[in-house]
Amino acid sequence: MIKDFYLSIESGIDVKENLLSLKEALKTPVKGSREKDALLLILGGDYSVLTGLLKNDDPKVRKNAVIVLGILGAAETLDAVYEAYTLDSVMYNKASYVEAMRKIGYEKYKEELKARFDSLRKIPASDENRKHILDEMKQLVKIFGNGKLEFTGFNLENECILTTNRLHKEVTSDALQGIPHKDIPAGVVLKTKSLEEVIHLRTYDELLFIPDGIKNVSSDPKAAAKEVVDAGIKDYIFNRISVKGDESKAKSGYRVNFRTEIRAKDKEKNTDFVKKFSEELEILTNWELSNSVSDYDVEIRLIENASGMYAVLVKFCILRDERFTYRRETIAATIKPYLAATLMQLARHYLKGNAAVLDPFCGVGTMLAERELVVNAKKYYGIDIFGEAVKKAETNLKSAGIIRKTDLITKDFAAFTSTHLFDEIVTDMPFETEQKSFEDIEKLYRILFEKADELLEKKAVMIIYSRNPGFVEKYHTLCNCKIEEDFEISKKENSHLFILKR
Repeated sequence: MIKDFYLSIESGIDVKENLLSLKEALKTPVKGSREKDALLLILGGDYSVLTGLLKNDDPKVRKNAVIVLGILGAAETLDAVYEAYTLDSVMYNKASYVEAMRKIGYEKYKEELKARFDSLRKIPASDENRKHILDEMKQLVKIFGNGKLEFTGFNLENECILTTNRLHKEVTSDALQGIPHKDIPAGVVLKTKSLEEVIHLRTYDELLFIPDGIKNVSSDPKAAAKEVVDAGIKDYIFNRISVKGDESKAKSGYRVNFRTEIRAKDKEKNTDFVKKFSEELEILTNWELSNSVSDYDVEIRLIENASGMYAVLVKFCILRDERFTYRRETIAATIKPYLAATLMQLARHYLKGNAAVLDPFCGVGTMLAERELVVNAKKYYGIDIFGEAVKKAETNLKSAGIIRKTDLITKDFAAFTSTHLFDEIVTDMPFETEQKSFEDIEKLYRILFEKADELLEKKAVMIIYSRNPGFVEKYHTLCNCKIEEDFEISKKENSHLFILKR
């Protein structure tokens, strides 16, 4: 098939149609690599037919020819591709030339491409050329990246939101003594010039920045982009970053990659809003803020409010979160570490120093790691029927520095026995999934409390995070325990933290 397409092109037969078919065959996800190898074998190093098409009168032929050359990645075609790039006056072809040169190897023409990049930034984006400029700039930006950026705005005055468990914001608020703050529905808002005193707190989920001078922006994407630019969002971001090893660079025209995240009721409109907002933001900042869906440095988050406008927040993705670096491994449905830390703070007055602690459903070990950070234990036992989880727990608890005093066991808790008793059971209980039915979960609760009666000291404590509070209330008397405290954690998930004492 590939051979037929190429030989027809070489013979001048239906060139446009056969070239299009050739391109599509090379781009086919499953067969593309095989077809590419077949074409390279046919060409035998002679690309003259394809490079000759770069001079064809039909702009679509030129476009498809350069796409094919880019897929083939032949370095010897670079000069022909660059020459065609400079001569082709059709704007919608330009991005394809740059993409091809990225794949072929553009170093020989790097300075010329940089000059094109700088000149393109000065061209006013009209309705006619907007899309073509955006497409070409996206390819050029991939060539002229930033280098590695880092967050350096720790000592500036930063107004931030720490998102927390909504029902227990006080856990985080209590740790902010001396720092002006107040509770809001999503968590805690604060203002500080010493951000490093805040970022180590373990009980928040996200750290979001409230940019200076930007409150609510329009529900029209282009208007919203203009409003955030006029309010100074570019300077706000650039003042808080630098290129590693050269703090001046980020403040003198380097680019920051961003993505736009929108939280709004009308999900169908979100994709279109994000696209138009992001494109307009690029144009208005001369691509110093450059949209990227994968490799981004900051996230601009727009949250719809009751009036239909959007609040604007910034998340610095380059601000390294080192709180939970011990958790190198995870599995689906495992507890978020910030939530485990919150649960341990709620339970801290019941945790015993030098205790023997058992987690009968340990997963990847997050609950044990966070418990140790509140009060040191003497010994930990982690049990799980899922062997992969136990292996991951071993990695995590080694990283957390407590593997030396931890025994991890792959076993059904119903079959677990011990020659000594435990001071605490600390666990995140399993919940209903496609693999576990409501009846399966109820059985696990019954087993938990029956076994606890055998395994716990007389004055032991049970700290149980549960999405089935009714089962705790139904079965807890099986181990001669009483419920000391019942913290509601999530109304949506019907989750509770129970503190039980014998």
